[in-house]
Amino acid sequence: MSLETQIKLKADELGIDKCGIVRAEALLDYAGRLRERMGRIPNGEAIYGHFMRFADIKGQFPWAKSVIVAVLSYGHYALPKNTDGHYGKSYLTDSRFNPDSPERKKITAFESFLKGLGLKTESSVHPGITAMRWAAHKAGIGIIRRNNFFYTEKGSWVNIVAWAADAEMEMTGDAHLPPCPDNCDRCVGACPTKSLSAPYTMNMATCVSRLSTSNDPIDYDEETSRRTGQWIYGCDACQDVCPMNKGKWTFGDDFPGLADMSERLSPEKIISMSYDEIGSILMPKFFYIKKESLWRWKLNAINVLANARAEGWVAHVERALDDGHEIVRKKAARALTKAGL
Repeated sequence: MSLETQIKLKADELGIDKCGIVRAEALLDYAGRLRERMGRIPNGEAIYGHFMRFADIKGQFPWAKSVIVAVLSYGHYALPKNTDGHYGKSYLTDSRFNPDSPERKKITAFESFLKGLGLKTESSVHPGITAMRWAAHKAGIGIIRRNNFFYTEKGSWVNIVAWAADAEMEMTGDAHLPPCPDNCDRCVGACPTKSLSAPYTMNMATCVSRLSTSNDPIDYDEETSRRTGQWIYGCDACQDVCPMNKGKWTFGDDFPGLADMSERLSPEKIISMSYDEIGSILMPKFFYIKKESLWRWKLNAINVLANARAEGWVAHVERALDDGHEIVRKKAARALTKAGL
């Protein structure tokens, strides 16, 4: 039995949704696609240039001859109601550093199996060893749609894991997924900051997911703050409106630990939490905001409250006027002043 067949059978046994293998040289054309993207936006090379290292897997691992790609759906979890429209679903169900999650257990078992075959492999929980979406696309186990997300039959609610391997292998498929309709631009129209300004074009510097998880010690201008709307951490706007995602989220299972922390995820609770609490409760799961930048949580919470102006919002924002970080105090004061208070 070939290595490819053994790997595919094990992936199926573990409940991995999709598995494919591409030769290392098959990913070299990523460099050209990346240059195209960099050319479509202002300052594109500065924003995306560091991803060029993903084009040549041998640059990182000279021994690599192929790349194994696994795709797992996360669109089967029940999500707390108070997170809808406030948190990106992929962050709520992120399994990368959660050893109790079913997806992490599957990947751990799969990695052990690969090593048991005698393969030399290398992976990375974050940020990955290559351009994940491109590798999965090249493996023929799904397609990249106009909003830049990778899709399988289960929509874009999927995670991708990849391993460099030292064996010459190839196992590609044909996804048989319908393309985006020629006249569909819902994802472009839904992007709050117009970061997604055209199909397959995205300015990462203005993406709400990036802005809301930034560790840069800055607040955003008034227009950007308004456009980020109700998002506290992440953004699903372009995925939520996509017709190819309609009905794909099944809301069935509980994600380990999510329900227990759900009451801490409202903007009101975030403002009232100490930084020690944010660091011990939120940071391990939402790890893009680092320990030295936990004030970003309070900025985001103030912004959401000021944009929504629901009953009682003023009292919560006023609490931030005494925050230990000047950037938070200034944000709260501006929000209150703008409201005429």
